[in-house]
Amino acid sequence: MKKVLILGLLLLVIPFVTSGLGEYNPQSAGAGNPELHIKPDGSITIKSARIEQIAGTTFYIVAKWGSLPFSFTMKTDERTSVTKRYGGSAAVTAMKQGDYIDVEGQFFVGSDFFGVDAIKIKDWLLQEESGTFAGVITEVNANQTFTLRTTARQLITVKLSASADIKKGVITIPFERLRKGDAVPFISGVYDYSRNTLTADTVNIYQTKTDFLPRNFEGTLKQIVSGTIPATLIVTVAGSDYTVKISDKTLIMKKNRTSAQLARFVVKDTVRFYGGVREEEKTLSDSLIVDAEVVRNLNL
Repeated sequence: MKKVLILGLLLLVIPFVTSGLGEYNPQSAGAGNPELHIKPDGSITIKSARIEQIAGTTFYIVAKWGSLPFSFTMKTDERTSVTKRYGGSAAVTAMKQGDYIDVEGQFFVGSDFFGVDAIKIKDWLLQEESGTFAGVITEVNANQTFTLRTTARQLITVKLSASADIKKGVITIPFERLRKGDAVPFISGVYDYSRNTLTADTVNIYQTKTDFLPRNFEGTLKQIVSGTIPATLIVTVAGSDYTVKISDKTLIMKKNRTSAQLARFVVKDTVRFYGGVREEEKTLSDSLIVDAEVVRNLNL
């Protein structure tokens, strides 16, 4: 009898809070049809209600069936949990006027209104979630965004947060150093499902470490920039110019591996040198600089 009385009151005297939000359409937010369930123990579930007004931690919500509105005063407190559309947690303050929500809580009757003490709320319009991805950059755009094809073959737009950190290997790089085809083993930020956009705070670009390990190079001496220690040579190797740095620790040798004088080196000599390409200069400016441990002139 009590349940019948409450339902009868709902149908007859629930007040309507006008808000000027336009047409009530929960499906536009991905929510379902409105539902209202009140159990004998006083627990209540409302689905697809719209937030009409907000006053501090109190929300005035409406669910509609056709032209018939059902209005509730929804109270929240520290016990209230809010879930985003895709499962993440949110603060009560993240909910906005016009949001569509599902709410579970305890039904109560005020002096001239029906209310719900909210325990669980799902906000269908909170669609931003923290997320991590991996993939390959398919396009770098002029507006400081890029397109990432994830390992799940999803194409998402990536823009950078104000404090974003981009690293290629261990080197921090500016946006301008990103390239189409760069492999991204890890990227994290806030993903907006409604816009398919990730606002990234951390971007890691793959860097092949073997490119910077010491190894042998052989090429043609193009220029002697400085012929005294510390000396600098420009050597062309397979079409690329390498800046070869020679210090007082560098072994300078002839073809037969005996000591040589740098003063005897001349342009167009064939030079072999051993060392590692500097990672920072290569990463930031494509400069090929080698701190040589050994330099051999094969024409001496």
